Amino acid sequence: MSVAVAVREGRGALERAAEPPISVEMVEGREAFNALEKEWNAALPRGPRDEPMLRHEWVRAWIENFASAAPLRTFLARTGRELQAAVPLIEVRERSADTCFLPMTTWAMPHNDHSQRGGVLLGRRGEEALPALWDKLAGLPGWDRLRVRDLPHGAPEWKLRDLAESAGFPCGLWTSLRSPYLTLPSIEPKVAVVDAKASASRKPQAASRYEVVESRLDSKFRQNLRRRRRRLAEQGEVKYALVGGKDAKELDCALADFFVIEASGWKGRNGTAIAQRPELVGFYAQMARDAARRGALALGFLELAGRRIAGHVSVVHAGRHYLLKLAYDESFHELSPGQQLTSEMIRDACERGLSEFDFLGPCMDWKLDWEPALRTHSWLTIFRPTRRGRLVHEARYTAWPVARALLSRGRQLMMSRKSAPARKEDDG
Repeated sequence: MSVAVAVREGRGALERAAEPPISVEMVEGREAFNALEKEWNAALPRGPRDEPMLRHEWVRAWIENFASAAPLRTFLARTGRELQAAVPLIEVRERSADTCFLPMTTWAMPHNDHSQRGGVLLGRRGEEALPALWDKLAGLPGWDRLRVRDLPHGAPEWKLRDLAESAGFPCGLWTSLRSPYLTLPSIEPKVAVVDAKASASRKPQAASRYEVVESRLDSKFRQNLRRRRRRLAEQGEVKYALVGGKDAKELDCALADFFVIEASGWKGRNGTAIAQRPELVGFYAQMARDAARRGALALGFLELAGRRIAGHVSVVHAGRHYLLKLAYDESFHELSPGQQLTSEMIRDACERGLSEFDFLGPCMDWKLDWEPALRTHSWLTIFRPTRRGRLVHEARYTAWPVARALLSRGRQLMMSRKSAPARKEDDG
């Protein structure tokens, strides 16, 4: 360790020692949670994970649309008046296969599939606050399980697992997502040119960031993408249009168009489209309006001769593009409107100078065409070390996986025997 680093770390330790100690409190109800918005959002960029799904507006939209009547407790860690960490927990009482049909009370982070990614608000000293938060939670009665969904591997919140296991609380892990993301090419620094004309004549212009992305793609996919774009252009002018959302009426009309496009395809036929569920309409509309107010919304459409044939709802935050939803008119399926739209989104992200394009959600073939890396997410479930808690933990995370593996192996053996050619009998 260099002298400069040692001095810097020593100075940081002295500054932390001079600060007030970390204290933890619990507040109950939606009104108390809503009052935290300003200091919550001020703390987030100071911490290790500044992502839009951890913002107060995102969590509030989820609570108001998916769990408005559920008991809500928010655990807050502070140093003096500065918020360092916050853990909102929804209480769910259930008796299902997930609890081995035993009654259990779960305190869960307000997440579901539409949250995209889970986590805890951590501020400037959030990681230091985790042990104090855990001690507070562990000492409170009223819960059988604590659960955080879709927590990305490597996130600092995984320290909760270490703290729980050290205290004798069984923990269960379940891998839920391997979510694709694309690291965008770095921005080349500008080089001073003495003789601009001579330089231009001797040296080819550097490829754009998007061209670098395209050059890395499988050649067949790249050729298909370009060919289908030309075929699409033969039917009329193709345009990528972004709706900023500053005009409330324009935003509502654009959201309605997106919901119609999404419901026109297989999601509408399966009854899973946003437009078919009021809570989903409320969640996405509320989230889009909040993002539009701070200039973070990216709501875009691929237009053919003025007609919107594909659309996406995204958020641009802290140098990253987060794709929440994408939909397209399936009557244009052969021309790949979804991939054409994705191409435009990635091009736009490159032009904005963003560092990453996060596809979010599960790993799907159309996402893999862009040759992204995968970010693994898991559910973390902490059980109280009671007889019931240990029983459900062993059943869910030991007995059931073994039983499923044996059953799968048995099916494979049966299939292999059925597919094996019959032996010919010897004639003698």
